[in-house]
Amino acid sequence: MPRLPLFAALIALTASAALAATPPKGVETLELAGKVGGRAVGMNLTVRDYLTIDQGHYFYAGPLADIPLVAKVDGEAVSLTEPGGGVFSLHFVSNGSAKGEALNFYNSTGLQGTWTRGATSLPVSLGFDWSFPDGKQRPWYSGATDEPDALFEARAQRFVRGALAGDRAMTARAVSYPLSVDIHGRALTIRNPAQLRAHWAEVFTPRFLARLKDALPHEMFVHNGMAMVLNGDIWFDARGAAVIRH
Repeated sequence: MPRLPLFAALIALTASAALAATPPKGVETLELAGKVGGRAVGMNLTVRDYLTIDQGHYFYAGPLADIPLVAKVDGEAVSLTEPGGGVFSLHFVSNGSAKGEALNFYNSTGLQGTWTRGATSLPVSLGFDWSFPDGKQRPWYSGATDEPDALFEARAQRFVRGALAGDRAMTARAVSYPLSVDIHGRALTIRNPAQLRAHWAEVFTPRFLARLKDALPHEMFVHNGMAMVLNGDIWFDARGAAVIRH
């Protein structure tokens, strides 16, 4: 079953919120993205009946290593504890469409609160990015490739690391040519590594690189045979980065 952006589903859900105060039954995996302090993070939560959490993990941009979470939901409060002692103390947030109803994973738009460990406390803001049903869809990138998930992600991660490091050779090896680049409405087609090197400064501007630091090329949303990073700024197909939009 194809994965759908969660906000697309929320549009339909919000329209009938007054008639659907009780969340439907079933298991859903939710992908969230946001910040812990100043660091970009992604989070994966498998929820049951939109009220409880069966399992979860999160990861920081850069390392992208899954950190398991032990979860507890108490009304509108969500507590997530990691092995190193860090604790997320979060609450549901809404865009106002819940109209006074108690918030849960069905009618909220994200989670906010704090992450604490010892004397350290950091603000947390997470928004729901997308979801897929059953919580069992594997392999993750079956809609884009036949290769193992780890290999697909490794190529996307090499692209990000190479671009941030200014390593043109590494970056070029993680591109699917021809690479389509939209630079504020101006179309540019890059057909080979030599052209990528020639147009490097146009493609990898300081502003784009600053945004790339928050990239989460792990557990990416897949649509029409490609995986998305940075809300569609970059799309990866089975051979590498295929589309870049500024």
